[in-house]
Amino acid sequence: MISRVRAVIRNNVPAWLNVEVNRYFIQNLREALTPPTPSKSFGPHWRRIAQVYKALDQAEAGATYSTLIQHVRQVTGTGCSRKLIAKWKRERGLR
Repeated sequence: MISRVRAVIRNNVPAWLNVEVNRYFIQNLREALTPPTPSKSFGPHWRRIAQVYKALDQAEAGATYSTLIQHVRQVTGTGCSRKLIAKWKRERGLR
């Protein structure tokens, strides 16, 4: 399939564009086929985690876990775990 696509490109587009397509084609294809690296934006609950992180960023500095959980509950309507707060603190360098 890749050979067919390259042949169509080679026969139907100007030579200067062929060079650009061939230069970046393999790299872009490789990036498209590799699974995303695990990060906070691709986990199973990344939307909820992003929502909690946003709420925690707005909380006052030096608050206790209980206070942070109550703040998240007020902002989002649902509390969060101490484990998620600890992860947030680690990522923000607060620990």
